[in-house]
Amino acid sequence: MPDPLAPESVVRAFFEALNARDYTRAGNSIAIDCEWWSIPTENMHRGGAAIVAGLDEFTSSFPDWRATIERVTAAGDVAAVEWTTTGTFMAMFRGRLPNGRSFRRRGCSVAQVRAGQIVHYRDYYDRVALLEQLDLMDLL
Repeated sequence: MPDPLAPESVVRAFFEALNARDYTRAGNSIAIDCEWWSIPTENMHRGGAAIVAGLDEFTSSFPDWRATIERVTAAGDVAAVEWTTTGTFMAMFRGRLPNGRSFRRRGCSVAQVRAGQIVHYRDYYDRVALLEQLDLMDLL
């Protein structure tokens, strides 16, 4: 049986919680002082509450959003996660009216895990490709 505190187990459980829209469980996977960086946007959020609020906002705009883990590579306290997400723009997003367009994006995240919680997280993906698919290039 896999160790539930191991980095691979923690990130897999985190993605499962997001897909289930179980934000309490997702938030419990994140350390209170975690630095969560979106590298494409250069935004950083700190702590589970801020991170989960941002994820909730995004999935509210894309209610069919789903993340699929393609591969997890772990070494020591770090896990690299290759993922694909999909969704359809169905509700207001950053002041923009929904247009029904869908996206598919691939990316990679690097998570450092200690004592069963994510303490550092970095998201890498092509932001331009995402916004082009959604016809939202004005958000650049």
